[in-house]
Amino acid sequence: MPYDNEIEVDNDSPDPFAGFAKETTLELVEAEDGKLVLRDAEKSDEPLMTIDFSDKLREILGSDTQSIGQHMIHAAIQVIMKKQMSQWHAHVYDKEPTHYS
Repeated sequence: MPYDNEIEVDNDSPDPFAGFAKETTLELVEAEDGKLVLRDAEKSDEPLMTIDFSDKLREILGSDTQSIGQHMIHAAIQVIMKKQMSQWHAHVYDKEPTHYS
């Protein structure tokens, strides 16, 4: 499945990791209304992502909603990391070499 979202990389920055996420701690919690909320543990006031299962699906899944939510978030993080690494490699290899052998 192709992904059309672009990740911006600052090609003019001396920092080779500019534009890439730094280390962060994420937490997945269940809100009072039953939604699963992914948020930054240090800035927990605003959710990064919410997952809301319908009542019918919640009834079918039972206690597995938390596990399924974790798998969904893990898959999303893998896609983001893959895209970032692809762009980072493209950024590195597109530079003119200083020496030719």
